[in-house]
Amino acid sequence: MSDQKKPAATFGDVMLGIPAGGREKTDGPPAEKKVGPMVVVKRAGGAVETRKPEAPAPAAAANGGEAPAAAPVKPVVVPHGPSVSDEVHEAESFHEMFEKQVKDGGLPTRKMPRVGEKVKGKIFQLGAETAFVTIGKHEAMIELDELKDEQGILRQGVGDEIEAHVIETGAKGIMLSRRLSKDAASLSMLAEAKLSGMPVEGIVIGVNKGGLEVAVGEVRAFCPSSQVDVRPTKLDEYVGQRFSFRVTEVKDRNVVLSRRALVEEELKVKAAELRKTLEVGKVVKGRVVSVQNFGAFVDLGGLEGLVPVSELSHSRIGHPSEVVKVGDELEVEIIRMEAAEPNSPDKSRRKERITLSLRKLLDDPFKKALETFKEGMIVKGKVARLTQFGAFVELTPGVDGLIHISALSERRIAHPRDAVRVGDEVEVKIEKVDPDEKRMGLRLVKDGAPIGEGVSSSASAAAPTQATESDAGPKKPTVKLRRGLVVIGKVVRIESFGVFIEFEGGNGLIPASETGTERGTDLKRTFPMGKELKAEIIELEGQKVKLSISAAQRSEERADLEAWKATQKPQGGGKAGFGTLADKFKNLKLS
Repeated sequence: MSDQKKPAATFGDVMLGIPAGGREKTDGPPAEKKVGPMVVVKRAGGAVETRKPEAPAPAAAANGGEAPAAAPVKPVVVPHGPSVSDEVHEAESFHEMFEKQVKDGGLPTRKMPRVGEKVKGKIFQLGAETAFVTIGKHEAMIELDELKDEQGILRQGVGDEIEAHVIETGAKGIMLSRRLSKDAASLSMLAEAKLSGMPVEGIVIGVNKGGLEVAVGEVRAFCPSSQVDVRPTKLDEYVGQRFSFRVTEVKDRNVVLSRRALVEEELKVKAAELRKTLEVGKVVKGRVVSVQNFGAFVDLGGLEGLVPVSELSHSRIGHPSEVVKVGDELEVEIIRMEAAEPNSPDKSRRKERITLSLRKLLDDPFKKALETFKEGMIVKGKVARLTQFGAFVELTPGVDGLIHISALSERRIAHPRDAVRVGDEVEVKIEKVDPDEKRMGLRLVKDGAPIGEGVSSSASAAAPTQATESDAGPKKPTVKLRRGLVVIGKVVRIESFGVFIEFEGGNGLIPASETGTERGTDLKRTFPMGKELKAEIIELEGQKVKLSISAAQRSEERADLEAWKATQKPQGGGKAGFGTLADKFKNLKLS
């Protein structure tokens, strides 16, 4: 039996000083003092050194005999490759070695993700309704519906990386979601959603002063009107619909949401992709999202462009709503693209601007009219609109001519309405055709003869800017003018440096920089003669009045903001409440 190969020493035996083969069995009692641990050190170059423990004094046998001789110890050779420890010292404890191994990455720890945490993972398997995802050393699940697009098409598969939020870590495993569903909603979950930025899903149950009331599961929340969308909308249209929101505040039982934050993020992603494809001269499709006095805003699919009023039609129009309305699908041409200038003192230039044209894609009726209408011809038309300086007559759709006030009557009249009315069928003589400016000078024909035929045609068909200079002279104010006063006036003169308007109590100049238009805009097209404008007096020096359209718009915005703030004052003892959820659903019919 002495020739039998002994088993190799284990790590535990070595630490306890037990030689290979286990403990020696003896008939006598065990030694009073155990042998210290034997240490094997692997040196550089492959040399192995064995440090034997110091032998204690021989213990006498219980019967007084001699102590048995110690069993021979064979050196333990450390195998090549990574070792538990390159060098173990006698004073190094097992705890220290364990800590060292953890530090070196030998024993990785598995940290369980917390609920609400945003994690990244890779899909490794697809099930019938669930996708399985690897998150570090853990496995998780996410419903396939959350990986589908708006058309219900699965856009991500095995091997794709996704980002989602942890919504459950219970017995069912780790569940992921890209939004917090109504079934999982609670105040604690909403608080986690606020910290992590996870979207939540809710249904609009009513309109409150200043915003929407939203039910997120059993939790009632509030979304301010300014956080509903990126542009003003009718809040009533949202009632009964389900949307995703971002939680912005959770205080006591008051939860505040924002839908606008998510909409802006989506638009930012779409805009980045769309911007790569746009260029000046390209024809694109879009939807009208807003109609203002100065033009119409068109959504191109993530980016918005402006169609100025002068680019909406070949004919003069009073307001963009005469041509387009919100929701219209348009085909427009990009005529200018200007990058954002964040440090510009001009606030309008701090945002990217895209200028569009609808007019360029429409047939120019004036060019066609030049083939039909010649100077000296007598034709019929309909009075389209009246201004202080004359009457515009529509000869054909999109083609107007101007009868100056001096060519409307044999006698001097104060206003064109003293001679004609809007809608009247009249006969006119074409006195002058200007192809470059697309203008026609007309003279009213009465009883078969043109009015004032003996008057010089050049004087009677003078351009509005020439004829109205004398009309725009100083007038005695009928109201007390002051800085900050908002007035409504009509355009009576247009110059390259600005627009002159006439209003009750006087007249003044709106500099080009205060018209709210882009630099280089054709003021004659944007502000046709006779157009009504709302402007605020910004400078007043004697009879000289300087006005601003931009200042008037800012004043209106401030007034709207103050009115909104007034609606946010707490009611009912200082605490604003939503009422019970049952009250909101009581009369609500959901599809």
